[in-house]
Amino acid sequence: MKYGIKELEYKAYQYRKRFLELFTRLGFGHLTSAFSWAEIATVLYHEILDFAPSGQENIMFDKMVVSKGHGAGILFPIFEDFGFFTKEEMEGALQIGGSSKKIKQIYYPGFDFYGGSLGIGLGVACGLAKGAKLQSNPWKVYCLVGDAECYEGSIWEAAQFAGHQPLDNLIVIVDRNHLGCSDFTEHMLKLEPFVDKWISHNWNCQVIDGHDIKQIYQALMQAKHGQNSCPHCIIANTKKGQGLNYLIDQPLMHGYVPSGRDIERAYRCLIGIAEECT
Repeated sequence: MKYGIKELEYKAYQYRKRFLELFTRLGFGHLTSAFSWAEIATVLYHEILDFAPSGQENIMFDKMVVSKGHGAGILFPIFEDFGFFTKEEMEGALQIGGSSKKIKQIYYPGFDFYGGSLGIGLGVACGLAKGAKLQSNPWKVYCLVGDAECYEGSIWEAAQFAGHQPLDNLIVIVDRNHLGCSDFTEHMLKLEPFVDKWISHNWNCQVIDGHDIKQIYQALMQAKHGQNSCPHCIIANTKKGQGLNYLIDQPLMHGYVPSGRDIERAYRCLIGIAEECT
């Protein structure tokens, strides 16, 4: 690992804190969806992904698809940390009437696609992975999927396609936070037995703690270098809103961004997390 576990935990804290700074100023966003995969994103970008430097695009780099588009906000602090743009450029873009020109440019080197309508990202990832196979390119395709997104039939059509091919260069991470927009997944429409569904489509599947840096790293490295001739699914058990204890396992908080006194409360919660990381 390039960084120690504590260093990566602290980076995940920093990215959550910067998200708060940016999106409370903006006044809207999807905090709970972003926070649930902060550790996953941190490990991906610092330890796993071979992505193009800012301003460059090259077919030989890994591809990243964020099918769970509402969680994409956590990537802005990460890209800022990598120097894709300055603090001033970021704050100028993330405001009403701000310029998004630089932001749009970094969508390509930082990641290749993020979903709008749920369920379409995995199909895009399958296309990228199949294209790499046809052209004998060695890069990997990583795709973040939400668990409630797996209600969409298009997810399972893509999963069936990937397993049939088989696309062993495709790695899917399911953010299994057990919450949709309005309620728990197992209340709305049961996903379990979830692992069996992926295995039945000829996927290698493992379950991890999606906030445990070591488990995330080991699972991604195993998938990256695995030789089992089938696509890989990592079901990462997470908490929606992780880092802000008062949000965890709370339905109907999908579009929540703190305002007023809640902003101070959120920062106090994060400071407690920071102390655990040092």
